[in-house]
Amino acid sequence: MRMAIYTYRWLLSGGLLLSLLLFCVSCSSDEAEEVPRINIYVYAPDRPIATRGEVEPTAEEAKVHSLKIWVFKSSNPDKSVASLSLNTEEELEALNENKSASYSLEVTDRSFAQNPEPVDVYVMANVTEGDNSTYYNSGSSLDDAFLNGGDYFKFTTTGKATSAVSSTGIPMTGVARGKKVIDNHSVLHVNDANLKLVRAVSKIRFVFAALKDMPNMYVDGIKLGKNTLYKKEYYFLNDDHPNYWVEDVYDQEVEVAESDLTNPIKQIEDPTKYIFTSGMTDTQYENIINKGISDNELVEVSTVYLPESDKRLSGTIYFRLSTDMKKQLSASFRMVSGDFRRNQTWIVYAYYIGSLKLEVTSVQVTDWTTGTDWEHEINNW
Repeated sequence: MRMAIYTYRWLLSGGLLLSLLLFCVSCSSDEAEEVPRINIYVYAPDRPIATRGEVEPTAEEAKVHSLKIWVFKSSNPDKSVASLSLNTEEELEALNENKSASYSLEVTDRSFAQNPEPVDVYVMANVTEGDNSTYYNSGSSLDDAFLNGGDYFKFTTTGKATSAVSSTGIPMTGVARGKKVIDNHSVLHVNDANLKLVRAVSKIRFVFAALKDMPNMYVDGIKLGKNTLYKKEYYFLNDDHPNYWVEDVYDQEVEVAESDLTNPIKQIEDPTKYIFTSGMTDTQYENIINKGISDNELVEVSTVYLPESDKRLSGTIYFRLSTDMKKQLSASFRMVSGDFRRNQTWIVYAYYIGSLKLEVTSVQVTDWTTGTDWEHEINNW
């Protein structure tokens, strides 16, 4: 009888243990099923790809301070599949140091994990929800999101452009739509959608020199013409928004450099050697300009970051000479192209060689990502 009781107790405890073990295994299995993952691969802004231009951004321009990734069903852009926010240096270390990174996102839609379908993937860097009144919770809200010059990136409604990279970095975006999802050993991968971050702004560099033994020349300010820059532009592009910008332009001149009547422009033996010639490549010319600056022969008055525009940018350089500091002189510049698109760089080189006249040249340097094709998916990922 006692043996039977012991056997019963042993079987009971063993059964409980087995049940507990099976329960834990079941829990682990359920937990594993509850956290399916999807992998996204993001290229940093200066990651070389086959189609990129040769001009590389500065370290400040390439820095990623924050990153947000969204994944939506292509069949239902308002249906979220996964999202991820990264804000710390440790989380973004790979992107900033290795120039690319793979991110694993938790899939919040269990039915999607079981039956994956094509997705739209959006990536936004250096932009937070507070930078725009729209809360980014759907593909349509991201398509409607715009860079507001009056609220973000210090491009203000008072008509003054920013001449420095913000402490939060340059806004960047990337999008890939309708991409197939592959199930590889229970881990989802977005097929053929390695997203490339692209800057949502372009820049103009204003560089100066003067001929030796001429009167000292001082830059008294630089302004862009009115009705050429948009106040807002879309971060992303889709069929509903055929243009990057919205119809709201600055109806006043935009100040891009302030007056400086205390520091004369450097005088050199031959300012004309820094003129762009037909035998130069874009990269060679920018390297020549950069070397002239580092050799203390050229003065870069301002690097200006601006929203893009489909209009031909023009403006005025104001200057004074030491022979008559009360008299303000001026010279105009006009870009040779009608498009000022995101990722482009322009160099405006002006030099004084006498006769109260400022010689001005304007050169478009290879854009920061692709060549001449502005089709939005090529441009953005």
